[in-house]
Amino acid sequence: MTREVTKKIIYQIPEGLSVENSVLIAKIANRSNSRVTIECKGNVYTAHSILKLLSMDIGGDDLVMISACGKDAEETVSNICTLLVENVPRYIHSDSGQASLV
Repeated sequence: MTREVTKKIIYQIPEGLSVENSVLIAKIANRSNSRVTIECKGNVYTAHSILKLLSMDIGGDDLVMISACGKDAEETVSNICTLLVENVPRYIHSDSGQASLV
C-alpha cells in the first residue's frame, strides 16, 4: 500500500504569478505522482494546467496555498517552493515547522 502525504505551503506573490512560473509549476505538477492544487481568493485550481494557473489572476500581494496529496507530495511541494523562493521571495508559512521567510 502506498502512503499518501498531504503537504501545504502559503505564499504571498507580490507581482502575481508569471507565465514562466506557471509553466514551471505545471511541469513540476505533471511530473509528480501527486494531485497538486493552488488555492487563491477562495477558489481551488489544479496546478497541472498552465491555463488554469493563468486563469487564477493572482494579483499583487495575493496569498496562495499550494497543496499536494500523494506519495511524493513533500517532494513536489518542495520543488514548487524552491521555484517560488528563487523567483518570488515572500514565503509566508509552511506546515513543515521550518522557519518562514518574509
